[in-house]
Amino acid sequence: MTNRARLVLGTAQLGGNYGIANAAGHPSVQQSCQLLQAAVSAGIGYLDTAPGYGNSESLIGDCLQQVEPQSRPEIVTKLPSVQRLGLQTEEARRKFVTSSVLSSLNKLKRSALDTLLLHDPLDMTYRNGEILHLLKELKQQQMIRSIGVSVYDPQEAETFLSLDGVTSIQLPLNVFDQRWIRNGMLERLAGQGTEVLVRSVYLQGLLLMAPEKLPAKLKQAEQPLKSFIAYSKEIGIPVKELCFLYVRDLPGVSGIVIGCETVEQVQENVNMMALPPLTRKIRQELGDYFTDIPVQIMDPRRWNEQDEDHS
Repeated sequence: MTNRARLVLGTAQLGGNYGIANAAGHPSVQQSCQLLQAAVSAGIGYLDTAPGYGNSESLIGDCLQQVEPQSRPEIVTKLPSVQRLGLQTEEARRKFVTSSVLSSLNKLKRSALDTLLLHDPLDMTYRNGEILHLLKELKQQQMIRSIGVSVYDPQEAETFLSLDGVTSIQLPLNVFDQRWIRNGMLERLAGQGTEVLVRSVYLQGLLLMAPEKLPAKLKQAEQPLKSFIAYSKEIGIPVKELCFLYVRDLPGVSGIVIGCETVEQVQENVNMMALPPLTRKIRQELGDYFTDIPVQIMDPRRWNEQDEDHS
């Protein structure tokens, strides 16, 4: 059984340089508007952003004003980490959460946020779930339509599954990071009716790099990457398509978040959405060949540790 996830335009690139293979830098305001309008014209109905992505929320709000209200995409944005701030009183935390939501509404020029994710998974349980309680209050006030969490590893998804009233999760999944499939987590999330948004389909660009161009801190990825490229050549499917289709058709995946820096890349992703699914044999082989990738490669938060190990 194959699934067909929807395409979500990631906008981290609009507000700053994102990904290890980003060569173009972030687009100008005019280029960003052209990119967003091209995405809407191409039928992309979902955008992913965050206050932490530079000025991307403001760009989206400004650039989409010309779009007819019925054609405007749904937007997923995020609440910045609360626990990191160390705010001492419930009143201070409430003030921060409310002002952050109002700021996103103002920048995005929306009357309600379609989906708001906790950007920091530790906020799920911070102060006995106080932050989620505050968000549920704002949802009752119709400032938020759907609440979710952005996570990094399966343990955080385990915590997510124990929560009430939280319906969306965003997680990293790709050919090199199949933890969510192997441990049954993706299936469990789908079983609960969770909206599963997948980011890092290209492992922040690592899967699209030439092995010899990898920085020293990622030399450990050189051999798996060479094997992946060789497999891609053997079956005659480009690496980018292989990465994209592998995630797009996973049962349980609701949306696939792909960042773009140019209008051409937007069109390329729309074209890939129309490609036929991978054969069962190819999906099986990808699952078999790349199951033992070290966490130091699959989790970008660990990449800088490689430097420290070799310094």
